[in-house]
Amino acid sequence: MCWIWQNSPRPSMNPATWGYSAGNMPHCRIRPLVAVALLGAAAFGAGCTQSTDAARTQREARAHARAGAQAATDQLAAAGAAADDLVAAVSSADTTTPVTLRFKLAEQPRVGEPLRLELALAQAAGLEIDALHISLQPREGLDVRSAKTVDYVGPPIGATQQMQVTVVPSQAGVLGLAVTVLVDSAGSSIVRSFTIPLIAIDPAH
Repeated sequence: MCWIWQNSPRPSMNPATWGYSAGNMPHCRIRPLVAVALLGAAAFGAGCTQSTDAARTQREARAHARAGAQAATDQLAAAGAAADDLVAAVSSADTTTPVTLRFKLAEQPRVGEPLRLELALAQAAGLEIDALHISLQPREGLDVRSAKTVDYVGPPIGATQQMQVTVVPSQAGVLGLAVTVLVDSAGSSIVRSFTIPLIAIDPAH
């Protein structure tokens, strides 16, 4: 038993008056109880710190995931916007398998002036392609100043190959750039032919 008094008569310090003998009188154990309370508070604080760290880690992980998803969405939007600016090349086949070709002109073709063409060769979705062999053949009145052949070995499934080609018209009128694509897939080869029409003007006239 522990006596706590304040503003009250101090009890007798004779154990005989409490109903206990001097040998069996209970003792106050204040200090051990305080130590246990402090240990409990420390353990509680450590648990709160761990919980706070775990919550912070989860928030950061969710933030990174949202940032990654937004970046992927932005890339898809940019690719879609870029595709909208491209024009389909004339194809000799009535199919989009295994590849399709689109192009974009940097400016109006002019006689004697270099012209940059942007080409996008899109592979059919889900089709595994071993290799792509691309050959450029300018028609009369057109000269190719960049590489005339391009090869892609083991391209990713469903990928789109971006190419830049530089041509120079030597005469005004309707010109053309033929593009032949040899597709190696599953032990066989398929050829697709495309034509990019150009109308060149003569600045001198």
